[in-house]
Amino acid sequence: MIELLFLLLPVAMAYGWFMGRNSIKQKDQTIKQDLSIKYSTGLNYLLSNQKDKAIDSLLDALSVEDNSVEAHFAMANLFRKRGELDRALKVHEHLVRHGNLPTKDKQQAVYELGKDFLSAGLYDRAEKMFTKLLKSTAYGLKSLTYLLQIFQSTKDWQQGINYKKLIVKFNDKRLLHTLANFYCELATNAFEQDKFLAVIELLEQALKLDPNSCRANWLMAKIYENHKQSELACQCYQGIYQQDQEFFPDVIAQMHKCYLDIDASEEFFYFIKKVYDETASSSALISYLGHIELKFGNKKAQEFMLSALKRRPTIRGFEYFVNMQKNQTKVQVKNASLDLITELISEYLKIKHRYSCRSCGFNSSTHYWSCPSCHEWEQLKPVRGLEGE
Repeated sequence: MIELLFLLLPVAMAYGWFMGRNSIKQKDQTIKQDLSIKYSTGLNYLLSNQKDKAIDSLLDALSVEDNSVEAHFAMANLFRKRGELDRALKVHEHLVRHGNLPTKDKQQAVYELGKDFLSAGLYDRAEKMFTKLLKSTAYGLKSLTYLLQIFQSTKDWQQGINYKKLIVKFNDKRLLHTLANFYCELATNAFEQDKFLAVIELLEQALKLDPNSCRANWLMAKIYENHKQSELACQCYQGIYQQDQEFFPDVIAQMHKCYLDIDASEEFFYFIKKVYDETASSSALISYLGHIELKFGNKKAQEFMLSALKRRPTIRGFEYFVNMQKNQTKVQVKNASLDLITELISEYLKIKHRYSCRSCGFNSSTHYWSCPSCHEWEQLKPVRGLEGE
């Protein structure tokens, strides 16, 4: 009898193991079946346009199986793209509150929730979400970028500057460029109050962060002009040409005035000739022609202009050439015809946009340091080509 028991013991153990394994499989199968039912129910609600019930069903599925988290992110992002922010918020808030999510998924949920709040215009809540992620390897830089976007929208320049150390640590050129413009905004406020030293200090900080910020040099030139330091202003304008040749045509007239103040016209026209040779800018050409006409006469200036138009035709250049013809001719009939041509060109140029954003293509007749469309800094430049520079 005892021998029989010892013979049956391995069989009993094997049977117990087999039954236990089947029990686990059956439990897993039940869980999967339950999950499948919940997802099917959720999808049916979606198809029947009962979105709130669909969300509740799919959120309930998350507690059954955490592998469904990616589906929840996809669903919430779809809602946000469609402008259904309340539903996107509901999903992301549920994910943030979920206690068993891995750190990576939890951080993603906080990041997406911040984007939801930002899209909804709830800047204070978005700021809290992004601030939580500043130490995150995956989301630190992205969150800091959104924080600066929030401060730009609320014009809280100082709040953005408070993150200077972290921005310098990331050493991201776009963030450094944005922060330099925050300093320029504060410098503009100080400029309006004629706080000379404060303006200079703020702009020096801006140029330290972004040496290519032509806006900082432009403001510095303006404050120097206001305080009769034209030589320093001229240096700033030359710096703008080194920083941003596309923007430079906008400062040529004011730069010329500064050179006149220090009695250095020859030096200015030498510089402008160099600018024209390198860029073929219409503004540089027209400025230089004034010098040729004054020094060598109208005929020589016309010859130079005609050669320039053959090299690179522009409507602005042609308008100036017609005006030169008007000044030379003494025949009243011809003058009437040229007047009509000049008027037509002038009216045409008035309806054309002078500036275009290099980032998003937004067109404007007025210059903005921050594009009204994409909000990028220092991207509105004078239009180039036949109808521009």
